Amino acid sequence: MTQYVKVALMGSGYAGKSTLIKLLTDKVDKLRTNYQPTCGMDCGTITLDNSTKISLVEMGGQSHFEFMWSDLLRGSKMVVVVTESTPKAVLRTRQLLYKYKEHLSNMQIIAIANKQDIPGSMKPQSVQDLLGVPTFGMVAVDPKQRVRGYRLIVDGLKGMMQVAA
Repeated sequence: MTQYVKVALMGSGYAGKSTLIKLLTDKVDKLRTNYQPTCGMDCGTITLDNSTKISLVEMGGQSHFEFMWSDLLRGSKMVVVVTESTPKAVLRTRQLLYKYKEHLSNMQIIAIANKQDIPGSMKPQSVQDLLGVPTFGMVAVDPKQRVRGYRLIVDGLKGMMQVAA
């Protein structure tokens, strides 16, 4: 019997949530860098082994989709908060974490400080200091970061449940 583990991706628009899903689920050599907003939600699946799959559910980042977030968070074992690594974006992400803290209270949470390749981006440790959750730097448009993305999610789920390594 296949076990599905739900992981929600949340964050403001333009943070890179859709790109992260494509990085982890599509076998592409090059990811598009032009912004296309997600209408409502997006999803993808990572197959770990014959009995374990991770369902990635992205919540559209525009404020007019936030009314769906509490429903999309329901049943998640983990939340990956994706933020662009600019001070303004990180502060907005901190507001989102505060706003949804009640819904996030029993979930494993990590943050991705995305777009580390952009000049002036905040270092992951600085983002972590502001968000108060473990934070990892990433460039989601770089296919070389695919394995790192897998590891972050799988390692984040370890200890909560039996997940293949």
